[in-house]
Amino acid sequence: MLVIVMALTFGLAISCSESSDCPTKTCGSFSTQAQAQSTYDSDRSCYKNLDSDGDGIACENLQKK
Repeated sequence: MLVIVMALTFGLAISCSESSDCPTKTCGSFSTQAQAQSTYDSDRSCYKNLDSDGDGIACENLQKK
């Protein structure tokens, strides 16, 4: 699991910019909060919908593992 999180964090995730369409991801797209957090951290502007209260923690309602 840690390897997956690190891989996504360090650039294997798709990067989005203002001029591109961000992949549609919601908290329902993830099994755990850690997975959602990794995606959110990969591009916070693209996945800002995963952090509804703006505190830097994605999908707080998901199970933490």
